[in-house]
Amino acid sequence: MAVDILSNLAPHVDVAVRLDALRALKNDIVGHPQRKQECVLNGALKPLVAILDERSSDYRIKLSALQLLASFASAGSAFVYPIHKSGALAAAVDCLKDERPQIVLAALRVIRDVADGCTLAPPFCAFGEAFLADILFNNKACLKSFATILAQPDSSRTIAAQVNIVSRLISTLCREKEHQNALVKYKVLDALATKLASFAVAEGQVIPCAEAIATSEGLLDFIPPAARPDGFRLSDILGAISAVITDSAFRSAQLLYSHSILAVFPNTDVDLSISKPEAQLAGLRPTKQKELEPMDLLLPYLPSQSRSQLLPARAATEQEDEEPESPLIPWLISMVRSRTGNEALMAASVLTSLFKCGFAYKSREATLGLLVVPKLLQLLSTATENLNQTYPESCHWDIIEQGPTILARLVTDSDALQKAAADSNAIKILAKLLKSTYDLQVPAPTPFWSPEDAQPSMSNANDSRLGKTGLHPRVAHRVRVRISTLKSLGAMASFKEEYREAIVAQDTVPYIVESLNTTTGGRQRLGGEADENDQLGNPQQVIIAACYATRMLSRSVNILRTALVDNGVATPIYNLLNWPIVDVQIAATAAICNLVTDFSPTRDTLIRETANNGSLIKTLCNHARSQNAALRLNALWALKHLVHMASIDLKKTCLEELQSGWLVQLICDDTEDEALFSSRSRDKQVSDDLDEEMEIEDESPGPSFPKATDSHRLRQLAEARLAGLREAEGNDVRKARQDDLAIQEQGLGFIRNLIGSSHSSSNADSTNDTAEMIDYLFNTLGQDRFFNILATKLRIKVLHAFSGRRGSSGNETRVLYPQARIIEAVIYILVHMAASIPRHRQLVIAQTELLKLLAGLFNSRDREVRVALCHLLNNLTWQDDANDAPACSQRAIELKKLGFLTKLESLGHDEELDVRERAKSALWQLKHG
Repeated sequence: MAVDILSNLAPHVDVAVRLDALRALKNDIVGHPQRKQECVLNGALKPLVAILDERSSDYRIKLSALQLLASFASAGSAFVYPIHKSGALAAAVDCLKDERPQIVLAALRVIRDVADGCTLAPPFCAFGEAFLADILFNNKACLKSFATILAQPDSSRTIAAQVNIVSRLISTLCREKEHQNALVKYKVLDALATKLASFAVAEGQVIPCAEAIATSEGLLDFIPPAARPDGFRLSDILGAISAVITDSAFRSAQLLYSHSILAVFPNTDVDLSISKPEAQLAGLRPTKQKELEPMDLLLPYLPSQSRSQLLPARAATEQEDEEPESPLIPWLISMVRSRTGNEALMAASVLTSLFKCGFAYKSREATLGLLVVPKLLQLLSTATENLNQTYPESCHWDIIEQGPTILARLVTDSDALQKAAADSNAIKILAKLLKSTYDLQVPAPTPFWSPEDAQPSMSNANDSRLGKTGLHPRVAHRVRVRISTLKSLGAMASFKEEYREAIVAQDTVPYIVESLNTTTGGRQRLGGEADENDQLGNPQQVIIAACYATRMLSRSVNILRTALVDNGVATPIYNLLNWPIVDVQIAATAAICNLVTDFSPTRDTLIRETANNGSLIKTLCNHARSQNAALRLNALWALKHLVHMASIDLKKTCLEELQSGWLVQLICDDTEDEALFSSRSRDKQVSDDLDEEMEIEDESPGPSFPKATDSHRLRQLAEARLAGLREAEGNDVRKARQDDLAIQEQGLGFIRNLIGSSHSSSNADSTNDTAEMIDYLFNTLGQDRFFNILATKLRIKVLHAFSGRRGSSGNETRVLYPQARIIEAVIYILVHMAASIPRHRQLVIAQTELLKLLAGLFNSRDREVRVALCHLLNNLTWQDDANDAPACSQRAIELKKLGFLTKLESLGHDEELDVRERAKSALWQLKHG
């Protein structure tokens, strides 16, 4: 029947006949997966795409064709492949430019159903979420269409449905930085911000006097009309905004400085705005907070006692510059409190992004701990009450999948918020969720009965073949929950031992270790029954999240020696070091750092058991020579731990395998900076051309959002501040320098541990081992060369001047002062040398140029640098025995000549107690030396 129908879809056929054929095909396939499959195999997609490509196609025919494509797309992941290969997806995207709302909505439904299929794609499938994200967010026409759709006034249900679908697509698919920046560039984020502001208008929650302020700043036209009660979904708008601004101060500022947000949520501090006009903009790390600001009236009053209990002690002195906070922050907090379900969850997600990027008062940490964290845990607790009874259409699935990730982002690096989460029973809830991803058996899909055998494809064309079958929705849900709970448990374990112990007490370690396995059969290994859907193993993101959780738990010596060892964590982590995906290698290398410390029982086991199949040392050294900066950093970090308190033979093996020349390059050369300079020099002309092209693109019209080129002050200030944030965040040079510094720090730390103490039976043996390793290092690297490298690390460096950037003449130079962490690493290498035999102390004293550089560091603002200098002088003036007395006196004289006595005396009045006490000890030895 389908073949006869398809013949009536040709362009030359009468419109009425074509409409009847489309209607018949629709009636034939809707609700019948087998018939959809048969139609695809018989080449039904091509005629439908041809209809969309016809310029003169009848409106009804085009609409019916799109509805049929949406029906095919809704059949599952297997249909994504033929839909893409037939050109149906590209045709649907092209239809977004149509001026007829029903056509645009039908095209969006096709894309939405394809997106649903992509979310269920099996691991390593080429047609997953990333595939569709590239198609949508790398397409300028598509981005402009999205912005146009979102900028439409909320005047009908059709437009509201369009807005909801576009918002949902962004929140589901937008994960990559390049896609997020593209959505900012083409004004999609501005359009989303306007929708958010319209909701505040509808709720009557516009800042008092906002209209007067907007009028004075030329923003009155940007106060949007109130959103319709039956219009767009607030949760989708917030979800899309969260997806765009995550982990970016620039994109977060773009939201806060959007014209509609500035108009609806202005700063009302008139006195500050007059004295400092830029203070009307939300500041990065705002400092000035009034006791009560207008939007804070939406929140319960927090007594100062409650704030002090949650917040750590703060310094008495504050920055001189006063920076305000956007009223959007307290408004979002009120949304989290007053809303339920996905609306509260997504409001918390946007709030988390703004808070972590530094756009909220520090005192908001107490507010988040008392009002937001408990609400997040309440949402999760409610959603997890009946895990087996929830269905894909339930909002509980979104809460269970995304809630733990939002919680993880919020509590990371915050002791106060981790305490608030722990007090709200977070660990127990998260442990229950993690176990459910293994314990709850997923029902196997029931095959549809058909009286006829499946027919083979009548065509060899790609659009007439089905792709890979997707995952069961519950399996995909289970994977996403596993990822988010592992991230959240890892975040909770990052600081306090009591939280790590609580995680272990919930019996989660077997599940975390199981999440490290790439092989199948996890439920059976955990003592459950076999599961048909368990044959997939753990995908990449689960493994990376499990590595993170393992790394955090292994910070506890007790857990490392008991629970992690008992559950055999070492073997799966080692296997992941050689996994073909570099992101997995990075995560595994980070996780193994604590497993190879001197107090870890897994170190000797790993070295012994891997001796015959690649060797742990060889693998780590290979990674330390990687072109990937993150992998190189983590490998050096692991090697630094591996050689600490290790035997002489192991230390020598590590240095030989790493190769001395490469070690020198890591600690001496600016690898990333030099590579970036070479690349830019080689591609200078190309860069100039691209810059010119980008200037043209920036002037291309998007939706009608006026630029800050007129006389309106606030818009000009916002554009200037955004330009600075964009430059800081997108600066490749800065990132390259940060990578270099981190790698150099670990390389110097590796040398420090290399010449440090070894496992020996006595102090005398340990000293001999240190002396032997110092001599071995000198023989390998060269004594003069080694001291010259250390001196180089203490000197001011002039960076390369980069050309080809707009606004740059190409002749500027940048000066880089020695960083405290590098200085500290260099000093402690010298501390270890001075702790060796007298001959090595004499060698250090002989380095006059190096000592002069050190003498200039006693005024360092970094406490650890000053402490390290005291340690060094203590060791240099140490007298081993009577035979060492003359040499010790001579060393003291040389140090006094270089001015170290005066420097030490000044440290005797240091504000830090530790510095003062160590300075006194060193001063006594120097005076009596």
